[in-house]
Amino acid sequence: MKKLVSFLLVALIWGSCTGEKKGKESARKELSVKELQAEAGKKRYPLEQGIIRSTSEAMDMKMDIVTYFDKWGEWEAIETTVPMEIMGDDYSSHTLEIIKGDDHWKIDLDKKTGEHYTLARAINPMGVDVETMTDELLGKMNIEDLGEVKLLGHKCRKMRMKSDKGTQMDYVMWGNVMMSMEGEAMGIQTSSRVTSVEEVAPPQEKFEIPQDIQFSDEK
Repeated sequence: MKKLVSFLLVALIWGSCTGEKKGKESARKELSVKELQAEAGKKRYPLEQGIIRSTSEAMDMKMDIVTYFDKWGEWEAIETTVPMEIMGDDYSSHTLEIIKGDDHWKIDLDKKTGEHYTLARAINPMGVDVETMTDELLGKMNIEDLGEVKLLGHKCRKMRMKSDKGTQMDYVMWGNVMMSMEGEAMGIQTSSRVTSVEEVAPPQEKFEIPQDIQFSDEK
């Protein structure tokens, strides 16, 4: 039960953050190679290193997320806590994802288990470089530019993404960092918001793989 609840929560929130995958893939097939090259080799963060704290909510459930990053986002350590109690039973979870380049380590800190895989990353949840988006590209991706806004003192860009399946998400982006997201996916209201940005050197041990984790590919 605990595993199912945690899985559903993560799937709902992050599925909505990234939009309708199939719809986006279809739209991106229409983009030229030159336009898609904007994703490669770009900085994932406006800062070289730092710590970002955020919260996400769906179905009255909340996730607390701390993201440590270095090398302009080439390295990330994303620590997620889901406090949850159902009928007196504790269904909380504590997970960690370490990313170095295209290498991912997803770790359950409670169960001391994990998996390692290689996966090329999009530059942000929308999949295209926000800082170089043209009006033509916005149209092809079915994204509406809602203008500049300020969040936590940073100049950001607000955009709305819609899909033909009824999903509508509003994003506030600081460069390629998603500062907030709010909308509806599969009839479920979801939201995410950055609560603080610290321009500091993150603890380097955050990017080290814990020694007490049993990975699924280990024998």
